[in-house]
Amino acid sequence: MRLNKISVKFMLTLLVTGSMTVPAFAGTRTVAKGVDYINNPSGVSAPVSMQESENLPKASQAEAVGSSDNTIAADSDAGLVTIIDGIRVPKYVKSDADIQADLSQLSGGGANMDWGNYYPAANTAPVGNADEGWLRSFDAYSKEITADKVCYLTFDLGYENGHTTSIMNTLKKHNAPATFFVTGACTRSDPGVVLSIAQNGFTVGNHTLSHKNMSTVTTKELFYTELRTVEEQYETLTGHPMNRYYRPPEGKSSAAQLSLARAMGYKTMLWSVAYKDYDEKAQPSRSSALATLNKRIHPGAIVLLHATSATNDAILDELLTGWEAAGYTFKSLDELP
Repeated sequence: MRLNKISVKFMLTLLVTGSMTVPAFAGTRTVAKGVDYINNPSGVSAPVSMQESENLPKASQAEAVGSSDNTIAADSDAGLVTIIDGIRVPKYVKSDADIQADLSQLSGGGANMDWGNYYPAANTAPVGNADEGWLRSFDAYSKEITADKVCYLTFDLGYENGHTTSIMNTLKKHNAPATFFVTGACTRSDPGVVLSIAQNGFTVGNHTLSHKNMSTVTTKELFYTELRTVEEQYETLTGHPMNRYYRPPEGKSSAAQLSLARAMGYKTMLWSVAYKDYDEKAQPSRSSALATLNKRIHPGAIVLLHATSATNDAILDELLTGWEAAGYTFKSLDELP
């Protein structure tokens, strides 16, 4: 039988996305490129787990999510947070005693995975290099599994580069909630910016104290310090506890570190939509940025953008306007099911 190019491409896509089972976080390899491709800054992606949780029976998905003591029901956004002086404050924060008790049952271990996504087709959920159901067992997310056109906007802020206020103004123009993942270095050098984020009603998440390569964080004590110090800085600054959302720098993580984050009461937030916007000396053009992001957006997306990016500042209004016109609504991470 003679196959045309489209048939061959389709069969290759099926081969890459549906016919193999690879243990999550086991080793590394280069994956085939679909219509689009994003990888971590190191250029290496761990194996794709080919059995996506979207394809699991509902009972299996429920088992994968699991349950945890010391957590509360996330029945609605209002159930997770309260608003005090315009700042989103978690209603529940795991006690230090409970954290230390749970940490004592765990061992440390450096990161052995760089998060990445494979995009078989435009505007469809990508395949991450770990199964989504497996991630849920650690209270970790890269996307919401849904057909509804919702997305979750997040911004990484390792340092202030003069764009955060403008980005916040654009988000407020679109009534779009967002989470800013800040480092301890940013909180120390630009406390006014971090305070402004909180006072404008946006969520502030934890991006570690030093944004170090987490593969070098091999003890639970050092992991605890990387996150707990940022919490303390934020609470000193705002007078309120930090919302427990954690984003590992460059997506570097492991089963051990996801367990440690969960023991500290955190949900780990990876992403399903991102692009190379983090290098301020090599910013993407407006047209290429819009083309890439408009091709990658999909129902249930967790979008990662860098607040240090001049391009993101320039395109954000047009980007959000276009997504709204396409039927998308923006939700807070507190609304993730």
